[in-house]
Formats: sequence, structure tokens, C-alpha cells
Amino acid sequence: MCVYTKHFPFSVINIEKFCKDKDLEACALKLDLLPFKICVITVYRSPIGNFQYIIKGLGNIIKTIYKPVVHLIICGDKNINYLIESKEKQELNNILNSYSLVSVINLPTRVKNNSRSAVDNIFIDTTQFGMYTTGSVVNGLLDHDTQMLELHVINLNSERNNYKTLTI
Repeated sequence: MCVYTKHFPFSVINIEKFCKDKDLEACALKLDLLPFKICVITVYRSPIGNFQYIIKGLGNIIKTIYKPVVHLIICGDKNINYLIESKEKQELNNILNSYSLVSVINLPTRVKNNSRSAVDNIFIDTTQFGMYTTGSVVNGLLDHDTQMLELHVINLNSERNNYKTLTI
């Protein structure tokens, strides 16, 4: 898992106590972008990982980190295919929707032979980030494409209200 940030101050949030190999591997950081505070949580669950563990653990992580003044972004590979309806997708959506987080990736992230899936995803509160773009980057190293989110954040402290772009 990776979060790339350039020119933005950040601090690491320790969430190790919620992690368990294969079931929930996660890391988090807080970006201080005036006037915004954004918490980025990256999450991975192995295909053989315990689904109920990630549901409970991710819920606990969000409860620990959530504050109304901090905007959440959750990204990563949860090995839940968002191209099809399933009990797992609904359970994850129930937790995330309770914090107004919705999926912004709506295309296949893994294409292999005749199979297509969207197991990698990014979740944001779209009412808080009106200006954003998403994309997919073929990296040639993995069997999954890299997902990208660009948030176009207005710098209200600038004399010219310049936009800054945060790429995740």
C-alpha cells in the first residue's frame, strides 16, 4: 500500500492494534491542508482473509479516527468485487455510508483473461470534495491497475485562491 503526497505536511496515525496479517492490513496518515484536514486510510485484505475481521476492524479504525472536521478517504484492495452485488459489498457499504463515504471507482481494476473485477477502490464523501477526478494507471508490475484520486482543493489562505491538487 502506498500514499504519495508531495508538498503537503502530514502525520502518521498509528492503527497497528487493529491490523492482523491477511485479514486487515492498514496504515493511515493525516494531511494538514489549510483549511482542510484529511485522513487517508489504506486497507488490504487477502483473498483468503477473514471478511468479518475487516468489517469489524475497519469500523473500529473509522470510529477511532473520525471527527467532523477531518475528511476521510479510504482506499485499497479489500478483495470485494464492486462490479457485482454481494452480501460483502453491502456490509462494507453499510459501514462506509454511515460516514457518508461512497465508492468513486466505477471501472474494472483487474482484468485478466476473460475476467474483470473492481476489488481496488477509493471511498470519499463526495459532498465534501466537489472537485475531484479519478483514473486508472496501468503500472505493469502488478495484476491490478493503480487507482488514482485527484482532489482539487482551493487554498483559501492564498491571495489568489490557487487550486492545489492532492493525488492519492
